Amino acid sequence: MDLENLSDEVEIISRVYARVHGLERTDDWLVLKLHEEVGELTQAFLSLSGRSRDRGLSDDETRDAFRGEVADALAQLLLVARRFDVDLSEELERKWFRWRHLVQPEDTAGIRDVGGSV
Repeated sequence: MDLENLSDEVEIISRVYARVHGLERTDDWLVLKLHEEVGELTQAFLSLSGRSRDRGLSDDETRDAFRGEVADALAQLLLVARRFDVDLSEELERKWFRWRHLVQPEDTAGIRDVGGSV
């Protein structure tokens, strides 16, 4: 799934969430919600890495919680980017992928096929 389609899907679900819970998805709510999700991701990482109090979860439940928080943070970031008209593909090209010319074979070791762009 590409970023645009992913963003559309997340936008729809966010609208459902807001409707069901009676929330107004203002600019500040979206950014504050992102901050909340990153905090929850941090907490889940601390649990996963054994640096948090025991929450009574199994190892599988702890890993599932971490994965879920990664997804929540990504979804909320997509919503923020969408709201503020940030073209993530363009910005990734500008900020990250401009370094492609420096890629060495050892940098791609163990990485799944990246579409032959490296």
